[in-house]
Parts: sequence; C-alpha cells; structure tokens
Amino acid sequence: MNIVSAGDIEKYAYCPLSWWLSKKHKSVYDEGIKKHKETGKELQEIKRKEEKLKLYEKYVLFISISATIVALFGLSFLYGKMEETWNVFFVVLAFLWLYNSLFFLYKAGKSSILRARYEKVILLSSVGAIMIASFSVIFSLPPNPDIGRFAEILALLWVISANLLFYRTLNISEEIIEKKIKYAPINGKIEYIGNSREGKEMESKKYGLRGKPDYIIKVGDEYIPVEQKSMEANHPRFSHVMQVTAYCMIIEDIYGKPPPYGIIKYSNRQFKIPYEERWKNIVMKIRKNMLRDMEKGIAHRNHNNARKCATCARREHCPERLA
Repeated sequence: MNIVSAGDIEKYAYCPLSWWLSKKHKSVYDEGIKKHKETGKELQEIKRKEEKLKLYEKYVLFISISATIVALFGLSFLYGKMEETWNVFFVVLAFLWLYNSLFFLYKAGKSSILRARYEKVILLSSVGAIMIASFSVIFSLPPNPDIGRFAEILALLWVISANLLFYRTLNISEEIIEKKIKYAPINGKIEYIGNSREGKEMESKKYGLRGKPDYIIKVGDEYIPVEQKSMEANHPRFSHVMQVTAYCMIIEDIYGKPPPYGIIKYSNRQFKIPYEERWKNIVMKIRKNMLRDMEKGIAHRNHNNARKCATCARREHCPERLA
C-alpha cells in the first residue's frame, strides 16, 4: 500500500493544486518553525523533569523504608532480648506471610490476565515474611548498645535525606505544573514529541498514512494527538481537521485503540476534534484522490474561494489562482 503523509493530507484538503505546487515551490514559515522548536524544547524539559520526579519518589520510598528497618534493628540491640511469646508471634506471622505468597502463586498459575498483579503481591508477601523472620532473629540477640546507637544515627540521617528529597520532589512538581498546564492535563503524560530526536515518524500500514504529530499526550489508557498552529482561528479549519484525524488513524493502528479525539491548538484557542467515522472516510477519500493525481501527474484547484487563493503561500506560482 502506498503511504502518504498527514502533512500532505492537510495541504490537499486545503487545495489540491496548492499541494501539487508545494512539491516544487517550498514555503517556509519562520514563525511557525520557531514556535514548533520552542514547544519541542519545553515538552522535552517537562518530560525530563517528570522522569526525574519518578526517580526521586522511588528514592524517597526506598530510603524511608530502609530507615524504618534500621531503626527497628537499632532498638533491638539497645533493649536486648524480647520475650519468648513475642518471638513465637513473629515466627507465626512470618509463616502466615509465606502462606499468603503461596496462595497468590497458586492464583497466578490459574489466571493469565491477573498474573502481573498476583506476582506483585507474591513479591511483597515474600519480602514481608523475610523481614518479619529477620526481626524475630534480631530481637532474640543480646543487647549491643554500640550497634544500636550506630543504627539509630544512620536511620536518622536517612530520614533527613528522605525529607530533603521529598521537598525537592515538591519543587519539581510545581515547576512541571506551571509549564505542563499549557500543553496537557495535569494527570496526562507526554508520550511522544514530534520535534525531538526520539520523535520518529509514525506509520500506519492499515490506512496507508504516516506522519509526526507535534506531540501525543496519554490520559489514562488513551493516546491523544495534538497539532499546534501558530495562527489565530475562531473555528477549526477543515484542512487541519483532516490532518489531526489522520494522526488519530495512525495512533489507532499503532496503539490498537482509537483515541476519543484529537486536539488542534491555535495561538488564541484550542479545539477538540472528535474522532469520527465520517472524518476517517473523508481522509481516505482525500488519500485516494491524491494517489490518483500523482498517477496523472497533475492536480487542479477544486474551489471557487478567492479568499483562500489570496492567503495561499503558492499563489504567485499558481496558474489557476482567483486572487
């Protein structure tokens, strides 16, 4: 199947002859290129900070848990042996946790759908059993004030470190919110940035389309393409609707799930374009007409709108212009 770009779909939807002339007479919109580069840089910065935030959150959790464990070990060495009753209690508790692990291991073998969740429970239960058993052994040892004090000091330092990292995560979160609110919902994730090194061209063999959306946001389990335009508009332009619909079709094929809508962002406002069958059919019709004109080696103006010709970037080269 011949693959056509979403950018060409947009040009052809505006005017077939303008699309044809664009192959020979390139138009460069400096303002648009500059805006796209700035957007790409900001989005990459947001993405980097979100990755750093996740890493810091993992560090805070790990250090906090470690500090708690070390503090408990320190207490056992400071205050000595515990009563036999508590020793037996910890051993029984450890066995219960191990039994819990075995139960979910059995459930994981029965269910392939919930296997990943069961495996997480198994891991947590196993770690819990090991920790409880360790406490039972440690609390049975004779007191050692030096080791106890060292463990408590170490735990205190780790708690301080965890707090410092936590405050750092708060600062990063505020920075992310300030910038991200321009581009995506706070609970959304920037999944793809077209104007970046990682932003490889996306392709749908099913629909015969390819392209690079300005960016894609992930909200829940839905992937939504966003196309940014440097111009102002009070309503979405038909050619832009066709372009963002083409991106929705590509996303549907790649991710296996149709997006609920695509977004067109103009400099003064933005529009959500529902991903509907009627728009898909028009995109496929435009694609078919494009391939037909490519075989013929010529395309013609398909409108009588003088205002459209007046704003066309290739009007000076157009033999059929109305203005």
